[in-house]
This record gives sequence, structure tokens and C-alpha cells, in this order.
Amino acid sequence: MKTRHTLWATSLLLASFASIAGSNGYKMVVIEEDLIAGAISAGTIGSVLADPTLAKSDDVFARQMSLCVAYAKTEQFDLAAKACHKAVIVSRQNATRPTEVDRELKSYAYSNRGVAKMLTGDNIGALADFQRADEIESSAVSQHNLSKLVAQLNGPVESRTAMLQTSSPE
Repeated sequence: MKTRHTLWATSLLLASFASIAGSNGYKMVVIEEDLIAGAISAGTIGSVLADPTLAKSDDVFARQMSLCVAYAKTEQFDLAAKACHKAVIVSRQNATRPTEVDRELKSYAYSNRGVAKMLTGDNIGALADFQRADEIESSAVSQHNLSKLVAQLNGPVESRTAMLQTSSPE
């Protein structure tokens, strides 16, 4: 049990942020210990996603978080949304992590899902996820994403129209 707690604490320390093309500056979090996370950093996502043997992992949460970001980076937004949703579900079901680590990881999962929703044009769903992420554990990522979306939604009509045009799937 202590090893698992250490593993999750290490995962949290190795979390990094990814910028996603088309996301208008929103931030996503990936857990660095996953193989896909390494491919995200190296820019070799396509080859890793094409290899079904790499889609398996003992750490379902880290894998879904990595898939979420990888699919978003490769503009497979529907797959990103599904992986992000699975990460949220797993984060809500897993009670083996220390409470403070659990809150932070759960917050990251909601924030990632919010970005995925933005990428598919679901601004209201994104707002709900960003608010939930910030309620669970207010972090630089949750605050950044929430304030960015609120500013866009409250901005001039021209910026709201531009946001809808850039976030709508084609």
C-alpha cells in the first residue's frame, strides 16, 4: 500500500502540461510515467497510438490522461473526449491514493475533460468541468482554464463568434 502511495505522489510530481493546437491556449495535464506521455514529449504520438500493445497499462488513470492529451494533440477530438471522460470516471472510483493526491489528480482529470469539451464545441460542458476542477482542487491549471473560458464567454460578441468558429469541429 505504501508503494502505491509513493507511486501516486511521484506521478503527481511528474505531471506536465501540454499545449494543444486549436485549444486557444488552454492547458492539459499528462502523467509523465506513462509510455504515451513520453511520445507526447518526443513528438512521436502517431506511431505510439498506432501500436496496440502500448495501449495497455497497469495504471488506467495515467493511461487515459495520456490518451486524452495525445488524441487532442493529434486533433482526434472525439477520441480525446472519450479518454478524458474515462479518466474522470477512474479518478472518481479510485480510493487508494492519499486524499490530497486524489483531489489534485481528480481536478486535473476534470480540467482535461473541459479542454476536450472545448475542442468539440461544448463550451457549457467545458465551463462545468473547469468549475468542478477548481472546486475540487484549485490549481494553476484549473484557474487558468476557468478564467480563460469565462473571459471568452463574457467578452465582446466578435470574440465569442471567433471562439465558436475556432472550437467547432468541421
